[in-house]
This record gives sequence, structure tokens and C-alpha cells, in this order.
Amino acid sequence: MTKASLPLLLILVLFGNGLRSVVSSTVFVSEGVFASFLRISVTQTSAVIELLLGAVLVALLVAPRLIARFPPRQLAGVMCLVAGMASLGLALVFWLSPPLAARAASVFLLFPLLGFSLATLAPLAQLMTGWGGEKHTKLLTGTWAVAMPMAFLVTPQLVRVVAPRYGLEVFFTGFAGVVFLLIAGLMLVKPPAAGVEADLKRRPAAGGSLVPVLAALVSFEAATMLMTLAGITSLYTLIAGVVFILALGYFLVTMRRQSSVNAGSNKVQDAGVLGIFAFMFLVNAATTGFYDTAYLFAHLCSNTLIADRATLGALAQVVAAMGATAILARFDLQQALMLAGAFITVIGLGSFLLYQSYPYSELFIGSKMVVSFGSGLLITAAIFACSNSGSKSASLAFFIAFVIVIGTEVGLEGFEIMTTVMELVDVTSERIYSTIFLLQCLLVLAAMPFVFMKSSARLEPDAERGSPA
Repeated sequence: MTKASLPLLLILVLFGNGLRSVVSSTVFVSEGVFASFLRISVTQTSAVIELLLGAVLVALLVAPRLIARFPPRQLAGVMCLVAGMASLGLALVFWLSPPLAARAASVFLLFPLLGFSLATLAPLAQLMTGWGGEKHTKLLTGTWAVAMPMAFLVTPQLVRVVAPRYGLEVFFTGFAGVVFLLIAGLMLVKPPAAGVEADLKRRPAAGGSLVPVLAALVSFEAATMLMTLAGITSLYTLIAGVVFILALGYFLVTMRRQSSVNAGSNKVQDAGVLGIFAFMFLVNAATTGFYDTAYLFAHLCSNTLIADRATLGALAQVVAAMGATAILARFDLQQALMLAGAFITVIGLGSFLLYQSYPYSELFIGSKMVVSFGSGLLITAAIFACSNSGSKSASLAFFIAFVIVIGTEVGLEGFEIMTTVMELVDVTSERIYSTIFLLQCLLVLAAMPFVFMKSSARLEPDAERGSPA
């Protein structure tokens, strides 16, 4: 790895994991713009977000299989090309402003396509962190971890400046240009020989069926979209919910059979990595950031306060991720930082319970920054822990991005279902928000024990020392 190619590799890793968050946060920030342009309700615009998140989840699920079957550089180039063309298509739609039906169909098609292609880049960028050799791997891993919070920090500023002044067509044209430039970067950066060998060790195996988990995931996304469009009491939503339960049961049965088959072989998955996944799933389900923001909207807080709160929260998460990267580059303190981040996150979530008694802007902003700082610490530490998990679970580590996104999605939908049910039984809004904030704290506390699950990568050296020569 030369000094000239290292900056390019850093950019590829940063953008490879960050661009999917740029797209999703663009829709969140510009939800009103999209609804106005399509002349549809904000509820229907939320369906676009559901489709986008569904495409991202499917991509993160199947990406390790694609990495196992195709050369990573060529696969990344194809995904960049698809993303660039989809982005240009969106720019063209916003520029030409075709009839309503064509507009809606184009957005509903192009956004999931854009989300799928960009999400596939995240595990590919994770694979590229091994191209820097032992000297730069931790720096590249830290860059991959910082990418997502940095995207949430930068994108709202871009959208607020570009969209009102120049229009979303200019934004997506520029976005396509950035993606096409990544293709040039992929052509210029070549993995060293040691990096190729590391890729072969880290690339996941192609075996195993994806049908059970895909069936559960697609049925879950269908149920959540119908709940958004038709409500939780709709017959279609209830049918979709039953289908999801059946698909989930099929998936769990398949998993149990596979575990029984693997129990007598050397394919048993690393318990330490699975524990980190459980930890990350619960934490991300608790820290969606949606309901505390919804509370502020419900209590008529100013848009400026809410925007500043989000920006400062994202900034705190970036600072925490960078600080954790600097610490973990020198010391193996992944477990300590995960626990410290979880404790800080619980303190921040617990302070949400004070909103009703102390409705001050300092508390609103400070609590968000504390939660974001804790999240930045624990997510970065978890990513480093998965990266150091050893050869047995190297392929499993590629699912860390999927776990983060599915945790957020399940948290959003789970709390939405709970909120709808509580509203049906005439629970007051204040009690609903208090219950959600309390459950968020409990979820993070419940996640902490999973950090202590032993990793096989740590046990193997001890076994080797004890074995006879």
C-alpha cells in the first residue's frame, strides 16, 4: 500500500459505507418535498421510505453471498454504475416533472434500486479495510465505522442548502457524479498481494439457503408497509402479519436444523460475534431517534431547535466514533468501550423521561448528544470487535451492517405497533411517550450481558497451547 493509494482507499471505504445513509437521510429530511412533488400524503411518502429500507436490508443480507461469488472490485464497480444511473434517473424525474402516475412509479422504482446498490457497497467497503495491510487496517476500520454518523451529520446540511436553492434534481445529479468518481477510484486502487490473500480468507462461503430469511424479511417489510398505508386494523395488514409469523417460524425451524447439522462439524458460529450481534440489535432498536423527535414535534418545539438538536447529536456521534477509533488503534478495549457506551446511552435515554417535567431546550439537546455519544462509542467498538473475531467468524462479521439496520427497523415498527395499540385503548400521549422512553432504557440494559459472551477466537490460542505437540 503506497502513500498515494491510501487516501483513495480511505475515500472508497468512507463513501462505500456512507452513501446508503446519505440516501436514506435525504428522504427523511426532504419528506415534505417528496410529498409535495408527488402530490401524495406524507403517509404515502413514508411508504417510499419503507421500500428504501427494505431494499437496503435485502442488499445487506445478500451482499455476502454476492461477495463470495464475484470479484469484489468488479462487483463494487457494477453497483456504483447501477447507483449512478438510478440517481441520474431520479434527477431526470425531478427535472422533467412527468405526469403524477409516472412520477410516483419512477420514485417507487428508482429509490429502492438506489438503496439496494449502495447498501451492497457497505460489506464491500468493509472487505476493503483489509487492503491496507496490518499497518492501516485499524485506520480503515475506524473510517468505515465513522461513515454512517458522518453521513447523518452532512446530508441534512446539503439538503437544506441545495434543495431549496437549486432543486433536488441538482442534488441527485451531483450525487451521481460522486458515485461515478468512485468507479475511477476502484480502477486506480488495487489490493496488494497480501490483501488478496486476506480477502480470500475473509470472503464468506456461498453455501446455505437464503430462502427462509428472505421470506421472513420480505413478509416483514410487506406487513410494515401495509400498516403504514392502511393501518394496523386493516384486513390486509392482519393477513400480512400472519404471513410474517409463518415465515418467521419457518426461518427459526430452518435455523435450528442448521445448528444441529453444524454442531458435529467445524462450522459452529462464533458465540462472541453472535453476542455482539444481539447487543447491537437491541441497542439499535432502542436508539432509533424517532420518538424523542416526535415528542418535540407534538409539543410544538421550533424546527430550528429540532434541526440543531439533530446536527449536534450527529456531531457527538462522529466525535465518539473518532475517539473510539483512536483508542482502539492502540489498545484492545472493545468490550470496555461497548459497556461504557451502553451506560452512557442509558443515561441519555433516561433523561428523556425528564422532558415532561423540565421542558428546556438545554435538556432536549444535551440528552440527544449524550445518547449519540454513547451510540458512537459502542457501535465503533462492536465493529472493531467483529473485525478482530478471527477466521472462523470472518464471514459472519460481514452481517454487522445488516444487524444495525434491521435493529433500527424492528425498533421503529415495534414501537409504532405498541403506540397504535395504546392509542386504541385510550392511553394518553404523555403516558405513551413515557412508556417508550422507559422501554428504550430497558432494551439497552438487556443488551449488556451479551457483551460477555466468549469468542472462539480468544479460546483457540488457549486450546492450542494446551494441546499436545
